[in-house]
Amino acid sequence: MTNIAMLGAGFIGQMHSLALGLAAKSRERKVSPYLADLIELGPGQALATEVAERFGWENIVLDDWSRSVARDGIDLFINAGPNDAHIDPTIAAAQAGKHVFSEKPLAATAAEAHTLWQAVDAAGVKHMCAFVHRFIPALRVARNMVRSGELGDILHYRSQFLLDMREPDGVPSWRFSKTRAGGGATGDLGSHHIDVARFIVGEVEDVCAATRTWTTDPAGGRNDINDDSFSAVARLDQGALATFEASRIPAGHALTGRIEVDGTKGTLSFSMERLNELVLTEPRKGPRIISTAAQEHPYARFSLPVGIQGAHPTGWRDCFAFQAYHMLSAVEHGTAVDPDGATFRDGYRVAEIVDTILRSAESRRFETVQYQD
Repeated sequence: MTNIAMLGAGFIGQMHSLALGLAAKSRERKVSPYLADLIELGPGQALATEVAERFGWENIVLDDWSRSVARDGIDLFINAGPNDAHIDPTIAAAQAGKHVFSEKPLAATAAEAHTLWQAVDAAGVKHMCAFVHRFIPALRVARNMVRSGELGDILHYRSQFLLDMREPDGVPSWRFSKTRAGGGATGDLGSHHIDVARFIVGEVEDVCAATRTWTTDPAGGRNDINDDSFSAVARLDQGALATFEASRIPAGHALTGRIEVDGTKGTLSFSMERLNELVLTEPRKGPRIISTAAQEHPYARFSLPVGIQGAHPTGWRDCFAFQAYHMLSAVEHGTAVDPDGATFRDGYRVAEIVDTILRSAESRRFETVQYQD
């Protein structure tokens, strides 16, 4: 059994709560999460109570995370809080011998992410950063196709992540604050597809980027608004060119995520709206849809048998369950987090790329990503 303490009762904390329950019902090697402590910072008591009752958290801890991360009996600490609450609780948990699982971006800046990675790694515990796109079966299939040479030599990687994140009342949330969140569209949205590029194709070496910010705070309380949109061109270590685009204010996009990989033998395309499909376009053959729900594909048998009842499509919540299972399996069965999951090293490296994109937008020239070990 894995006794869990989690910081954050908001949307992503609720998603993790749901995913942990689904992971426990997997047909894979059994994992047994126990939802022990739900920690909520600030004026969130009513929300924490509702979430605890709905998902079965045993205890509600308000404001003081230190008691939960240090107490005996906690095996895993999940940090689903705001970006500026990632460092101290997560390091304290790791130094108390708890395995740690943190939301992305790992921290508000690359320097903070590096500090977090180094401290947690030195503690000798398992650590994972929540880049959930790695657990989309279609993108696992895409990775296998690229790595096996099915697309030939890789020439281009391109992606778009478009999502209207504005509040109905127009007041910007903490995600719009440089101080609390770091990058805006770059860190919140772009980091996902930057990690996908690293996962499928290769490491980012240098970037040239532009950002824009249109958001203002009508109440006048927030004067550190971060980027609303960015576009970047990058060179990857194996020779491919990559383009990244993300925006958090397009009114016509509830959630649009597109990824394409061009090789010398064809192009592979993925769209978030068609989560269970890849489109392979080969020279003089036209497009061919690959359904990624077949029994030989990743996680096809995770919840239900595949056979006479058919192969059922994967949903977004399922991908979070796959991710939760991966972390729980690492804790309970000693399996490795990487290379399929993102470690804190991956989280740091993505943060370094995000910071380089922001630096390039200011300098208006190509900037080299300066990774630290």
